[in-house]
Amino acid sequence: MDSPAAAVHKRYQRFFAWTFALATVLAAVLIWIEMAFPPQPFVYPAPPAAAGGTAAGVPFDSHDFQLLVTVAAMIAALVSLIGLVVSAPLAWRDARRVRSDAAVELALKRQDHINWLAAERAGAWPGNVVSMPRTRARVSSRLPRRVHGGAHMG
Repeated sequence: MDSPAAAVHKRYQRFFAWTFALATVLAAVLIWIEMAFPPQPFVYPAPPAAAGGTAAGVPFDSHDFQLLVTVAAMIAALVSLIGLVVSAPLAWRDARRVRSDAAVELALKRQDHINWLAAERAGAWPGNVVSMPRTRARVSSRLPRRVHGGAHMG
């Protein structure tokens, strides 16, 4: 059973892994398209004197958009790789902690079971209840009850 923190770290790890994979594929495809179909050289027209040197008359080039998407995909791939590198050890540490806690809990349960068996064999239960079936309800009903202050009634 995973702890809530382990589940969150695993979810982040999966998110960063998928984001890295998709962004890397997108960047690789866009770079391949760029290399396979290089853009035609664009000659910018000289700005008219009345425009004051602004680029308002320059038309939009689809190559600029492709370059923008390529750079954005590469940045997304880099950031998701960093997130994956950070979240992987956190998820590993939480999973290790959960396994360790489960092992300790299992060892305590086994020790409790061994203590019950040893007590039955030794006849250490109050009233010598060795012959009775081993149930905690029967044994605890024969033990002294606690009062509100924590002292035992005799």
